[in-house]
Amino acid sequence: MMNRSKDRRFSWYRIFSVLWLLLIAMPWIDYTEPLWFKETTALVTVTLLTVAVIEMLPLGAAWRWVIKAFAVMSVWRIVLVAYQVYTPAGKLFPDQFREMAQQFTPYIWFSLGAWAFFELALELLTGKKRILVFLAADLVAFAILDSFTSYYLWQNVAWTVFGGLGWLVSLHFRSFQLKYPQGWSRLRSQPVKIAANILVIFACVLLIGISMPSVSPVLTDPYTAWKNKENGAGGSAAIPASAAAGAVTIIAPQEVISGYSRDDTELGGGFEFSYSPVMAVDTSVRSYWRGETRRNYTGKGWADLQDEVRDYEIYQESSTGELPVTKIAPKVSTMQVEQTITMQNEEVYPVLFGGYSMGSVELLDEEQQAGGTMMWASKEAELHWGGYKKALSSQEPMERLYPKKYKVVANIPVIPLEEVQQATFEELYQGSQDRGYLQLPSEFPERVRELAVQVTAEGSTPYRKMELLQAYLRQNYEYTNKPDLSRKKSKDFVDAFLFEIKQGYCDYYSTSMVMMARSLGIPARWVKGYAPGNQPNPEYLQRFPETGMAYRVNNADAHSWAELYFGEYGWIPFEATPGFDAPVLYEQDGSVVTLTDDASVDRESAKQDAGFLNEISPKTIRNVFLVALAIVLAWVVYQLRSVLYFGFYRLRLGRPLTIEEKIVLETHRVVRRLRWRGFERSGDETLRESFGRWKEKQPELTASLDALLREFERASYSRQAFSPNQWNIVQELSRKLIRMTRRRTGEHFVERFRI
Repeated sequence: MMNRSKDRRFSWYRIFSVLWLLLIAMPWIDYTEPLWFKETTALVTVTLLTVAVIEMLPLGAAWRWVIKAFAVMSVWRIVLVAYQVYTPAGKLFPDQFREMAQQFTPYIWFSLGAWAFFELALELLTGKKRILVFLAADLVAFAILDSFTSYYLWQNVAWTVFGGLGWLVSLHFRSFQLKYPQGWSRLRSQPVKIAANILVIFACVLLIGISMPSVSPVLTDPYTAWKNKENGAGGSAAIPASAAAGAVTIIAPQEVISGYSRDDTELGGGFEFSYSPVMAVDTSVRSYWRGETRRNYTGKGWADLQDEVRDYEIYQESSTGELPVTKIAPKVSTMQVEQTITMQNEEVYPVLFGGYSMGSVELLDEEQQAGGTMMWASKEAELHWGGYKKALSSQEPMERLYPKKYKVVANIPVIPLEEVQQATFEELYQGSQDRGYLQLPSEFPERVRELAVQVTAEGSTPYRKMELLQAYLRQNYEYTNKPDLSRKKSKDFVDAFLFEIKQGYCDYYSTSMVMMARSLGIPARWVKGYAPGNQPNPEYLQRFPETGMAYRVNNADAHSWAELYFGEYGWIPFEATPGFDAPVLYEQDGSVVTLTDDASVDRESAKQDAGFLNEISPKTIRNVFLVALAIVLAWVVYQLRSVLYFGFYRLRLGRPLTIEEKIVLETHRVVRRLRWRGFERSGDETLRESFGRWKEKQPELTASLDALLREFERASYSRQAFSPNQWNIVQELSRKLIRMTRRRTGEHFVERFRI
C-alpha cells in the first residue's frame, strides 16, 4: 500500500495532473482579472505557478510543504513590492515582518484561497467520476456566466474542455499502467503511435467544435424572456428612482438595475447591471450619447430639473431642420458627424440622445405620430422631448409617445490639446463666468477642497490640474456597482466617497470630479447619458442583420461624466471613472485623432476583452481548423494506406488486381519498409538471398520470413490459383514482421544520424 501511494504521488501521472489542473484554473483567473486589482491577479497567478512547479519535484510531502510555504511567502513579498503595495523599510525582523503583516492583507487571502483550492482539488480528484463531476460543474458555471452576464466565455470553456480531455486521457493511461504493467511496457515502446492517436482525438474534437454552425435559438429561454419583460426588468414595471443615480433605475422595492435615471436628487447605493437593449447608433465616430446636464449640487445629489432655469426654444413637433445654433467655442473647430438612432425598447425618455453638440434633428419614421414638441436648451445643449410628462400617465403605445428612429447631425468639438494645456487661469477666465457652474453648498466640506488643492498642486495650468485630478480619482478609488455604504459617516455624498467609502461607480466619480473642480474655481457641470456601447459581434449580426455595424447600447452602458469649462475652448468632457474613456477628438499635427482606443468601451464591455485569454480571432479559428483538418486527413490516409497503395496500382493497370499480384506487391512493400528499418539489400540480390542474410542477423524473424518467401515465390512462378484465405495469411505475415522490427526503427535512426 505504501509503494502504491508513493508511486501515485511521484509518478508521471501526478505531474500531468498538476499541469492539467493548472490549465483548468487559468480560465477562472482570466474571468476574475477585470474584477480584481492587477496586483491581486498577478499574486494569485504566480502563487499557483509556484505551487505547481514545487508539487512536481521528486521530494517527500513534508519537504514539499516546507518549500511551498517559504516560496509562497517570497512570492507575496516580490509581487507586492513590484506593484508598490509594500515598500520595505527598516530591519527584516521585526520591522518588515510587522509591516508585511499589515500591508499584505487582504491580498494574501486571495493567494491562500487559490492555493488551498489547488491542493484540495489535487487530493480529491483521483478518479474518473470525480474528474467528470468537477469538469461538469466547471462548465455549467461558465455556461451560466456566459448566458446571464456580459462576459463572453467561449475561450474559457474551450480551455477547460481541452484540460479536462487531457486529464482523462492521462488517467486512462495511468489506470492501464497499474492494471497491466506488462502491456504498459509494450505500449511504451510505441510513443509516436500513442501521441498520434491522442493528437487525432483532440483534433477531431476541435474540428467538430469549430465547424459547428452558429444557430439562433428557436425559442427564447425563460430567463431571457423574464429579464426582457417590462424593458428587461422582472416583476413590476420600472418606476422613477428615488435613490438611484444617473446609471441606475429602481424596478422593484428591493432591486435596482442600471439604466437612465429620472431622479438624481439622492445619489448612492448599489445596483445590478441590466443588459436589456436601449438603442442602436449608426455613426462613423464613437461618442458619448448625451442626455441631460445638472448644475445645482445639494450635498446628497443633484437638484431636479424644475429647480434649474432653462432657456428653451420650441422645436416644432416632428420637424426637420437645423437646431438653433449652439456656440461651441471660438478657438475650437468642429467635425460634422451623422448619427442615426434607432430605439430598441418601449421606454419614453425626457430627452433625445446624441453626441455633443447637436446641430440638427430629423425624425425618420414616416409613420411617426409622437405627441409632443421638442424643446432645445442651447446653453446646456439638451433636446428635451415634450411628450415625456404625457407618457407617464398615458396608456398609448410607445411609438406614439417617443420617436422610434431619428437622425442627429452633431458638431463634435476638435480640441487643440497643446493650446488648452498651456492656457493659464487668467487667459481662460478673464471675463465674467456663470456662477451657477461654480455653485457649492453652504456646508461643503473644507477637506474636499484641501484634497483638490493637494492633488493638483503640481499642475501649472487649469487643464493640467484637471488631468491630475482625473488621474487621482481613476487610480485611487475602487470601481464597484455595490459600494460598502456601512463605511459612510459624512452627510455629504462627495466627502463620504473621497474619505470614507472610497469605492463606487460613475456617479461617485463624476460628481466628485465636478465638485472638486468647482472648489478650485473651474466651472463644471454633471452630465448623464450613455457610454458608446459596442459594435456587434458576428453572432449578434447573424441574429439581427438589420442593425449592421451600429453601436449597440444597453442599460449597462448608462453613464455619467463631468464636463469642464475652459473659456474660449468651451466645454470639454473629463472621465474620472476607471474603465471608461471619453471619446474626445483632439487636433494633432493638423489631423484629428482620439486619445481613446476605438475598442475601449465601458467597464463591463472592457471586462469581456480583458485577460490573457484574449477573444479568439477569425484568423486563429481558421488556422486551428486547417491544422485540425490536416491532422485528421493525415490519420485517415495512414489508416487507409494499404487500400490507397493497391488502389494506385489498380488505376495504373486499368483493371482489378488478382490475389497473386496483391501478394507480390505486398511482399515488395514489406521489403521496402524493412530496408528503411536497417535491413540492407544490394541491387543484384534475390529475395531469397536477402531473406537469408536477414535471418542470420535477426533469427526470431526466420519463421515469418520463410512463410512470406514461400507465398511470394508461389505467387510469382506457380500457375496455381490463390484463395482469399491465402491473401489474408500474407497480410498477417506482413503485419507481424512490421511489429517485430519496430524497435529497430529508432536504433537505425540513431545510427544513421550519429555524429
